Amino acid sequence: MKISSTLLVFCLFFQLPSLAQWTAIPLQTKASFRAIRSLKNDIWIGGTQGTIVHSHDGGLTWQESQVPGADKLDFRDLAIVNQQKILLMSAGPADKGAAKLFFSKDQGSTWHLLFDKKTGPYFFDAIAWNHKKQEGIMLSDPMNGQFPLFRIKANEEKVEEIMLRSFPTLLTREAAFAASGSSLLWIHGKLNLVTGGSAQARILQSQDDTFIKFQVLHNSTPADSSSGFFSIGARNKSNYWVVGGNYLRLNENNIGILETRDAGLTWEKLHDYPNFYMEKVLWTGKYWIVAGPSKSAAYHPKTKKWISLGETHFHNVILHKKHIFAVGSKGTLAKISLAELDQLFLSKK
Repeated sequence: MKISSTLLVFCLFFQLPSLAQWTAIPLQTKASFRAIRSLKNDIWIGGTQGTIVHSHDGGLTWQESQVPGADKLDFRDLAIVNQQKILLMSAGPADKGAAKLFFSKDQGSTWHLLFDKKTGPYFFDAIAWNHKKQEGIMLSDPMNGQFPLFRIKANEEKVEEIMLRSFPTLLTREAAFAASGSSLLWIHGKLNLVTGGSAQARILQSQDDTFIKFQVLHNSTPADSSSGFFSIGARNKSNYWVVGGNYLRLNENNIGILETRDAGLTWEKLHDYPNFYMEKVLWTGKYWIVAGPSKSAAYHPKTKKWISLGETHFHNVILHKKHIFAVGSKGTLAKISLAELDQLFLSKK
């Protein structure tokens, strides 16, 4: 789903020195970033103007470049197949030439167009990658009454649409937000999809590992055209969090945080949560992290305490070994260590 430029305008005037505990990593580019993934020592970042940033040494050094011919594209998600093979997903309307998937087999030295849609209301939102199967599932905004899903087979360099047999009736204007590439979660043999943009924000799940039939898990959270669920993250096979808000109201949150402890069968809303719009939720192995364009925070599930991580303008965060890396608008790249989080929670006692 397309996000209004209001959010970008706010971020452009929000200065990096306000990042509190985060350590800024300077880049030359001023592109806006929403895509970031890591595998072993590699970290890849994708953004506007066809921009990509890569570290091959776990974040010690960074190389910036642009995909040839993609200067008008916005890479909202990506998948790292292995050290050599990378997929880049462009989010945007198909009829404007923005629904594309690029592939590199030589660690980003060259890129070729693997898949694109040139007509119809396609708008790619996220990629869920399974390293064991060496396959990915790519999500698009709805058409013909359902969410199109595409199976990506990197080794065969094929992209095939999954022919859905049963899908819940869509609500008016219901879609997925292409905010941090985390509206889709592939875990425990099932796909989980979170939505917004309509009268209710919903959580949908495939009935099995064929991904051809889906059911509604939750549909009782009020939303509207600019609000809903933006991100789903997993602590393990049964414990997930879903977060969101309203991208036009950065410093409030009427959506809240939902949690399941039984792989989606039942959901409960947390009683205590930070009051800001959240684009990404992440489990670090010890803490939950929630981040958005105005603030970020961490939660300790054992002590049930929150700590603020300062005023930020992040669109996405990932865990890479002992650090959390965050990206946002105007070339923002920052990090914070797990050890620093430990100290912040200790200092609150």
